[in-house]
Amino acid sequence: TTLNYDRDEKVPVYAEAGVREAWLVNLPGDAIEVYRDPRDGRYADVRTARRGETIAPLAFPDLTLRVDEILG
Repeated sequence: TTLNYDRDEKVPVYAEAGVREAWLVNLPGDAIEVYRDPRDGRYADVRTARRGETIAPLAFPDLTLRVDEILG
């Protein structure tokens, strides 16, 4: 699928379903979009993690991942 389809179609479906967190790996943008806190069919907390940063999934807060390693 395309980045826009994933962002505009899939991510809202996840929010509507109550998925606590979704990550969208944006290879062309060299970043990871992190969606959290679903409310009323959308994510209330959205941030972009870029190279040089780390992120930790809500399900495993002690697991810290480097964005660079995910993006390759």
